[in-house]
Amino acid sequence: MKRWIPATLVVVASFLAAPDARGVIPEKGSFAVFAGVGPILPFEGDYDLGFQVEAGGEYYVSPLFGVRATLSYASAGADGGSDVTIGGFEASAVYSSRRGAWAPFVLGGFGVHTVDPPGEGPSQRLGAHVGAGTDYFLDRRTALTGQLTGRFLGSASGRSSSYASVTFGIRYHF
Repeated sequence: MKRWIPATLVVVASFLAAPDARGVIPEKGSFAVFAGVGPILPFEGDYDLGFQVEAGGEYYVSPLFGVRATLSYASAGADGGSDVTIGGFEASAVYSSRRGAWAPFVLGGFGVHTVDPPGEGPSQRLGAHVGAGTDYFLDRRTALTGQLTGRFLGSASGRSSSYASVTFGIRYHF
């Protein structure tokens, strides 16, 4: 229970240090880089909860619309003690809005994924993804981000490779 006290203090401090809406970018033609980590929930019942790490960049076509490229790596346990791993490269269209220091967004796109199920060799899968999340700007260029994404990859070795992920991370705007 005492572990939540420092986390609560960080959240409260970030709310108090929030900028007003005029100071929040992105502007047309700007770039951002981001990194995140979080749990995944595989849609296949034979897989356990896992984790995902991701990093990428975003180009803002307008202050509210951007295109994003993401590299990701996910791993989850499976029956029999082995893990399934999924590496991916995704391209997304992102639409966001501004609510003061908050910037909620939705995204969707396609990606190429390498799925390596237990006991089988890796195979490539074309997949689609949709998601939603929010950025919380700590200052004019730095934002904390949270995102929920569903990835639909089809099946490999008779098991579904699709999963939902929740990622938390940081984004920096140039």
